[in-house]
Amino acid sequence: MLSTSDGIVKYPYLWNDSVSGQRVLGDAGTWNCVGDSPEDCCEKIKQSAPDPDEKGNYVECHMFIPYGGIGKPRRSDRVFINLSPDGRVHEPPIIQ
Repeated sequence: MLSTSDGIVKYPYLWNDSVSGQRVLGDAGTWNCVGDSPEDCCEKIKQSAPDPDEKGNYVECHMFIPYGGIGKPRRSDRVFINLSPDGRVHEPPIIQ
């Protein structure tokens, strides 16, 4: 899932629901979480997929506070290098 800076969370993929089959979650794959706590937004998302997918997996939320956010100050002494699934660098490193 992807969260934009405007409070909209997006999941652009079809959910392979074990009960109702393939379907889009949320409102056309989005949830408006403006003003919601992360926990409330997560609950809203999970309620749209109460059944597991065809492999038995449930929708879960993983909260990530970016550096510079509350409790995670930016620092100039660390470098982040994002790797693709094949282990290659595909974008410039970030100092945070």
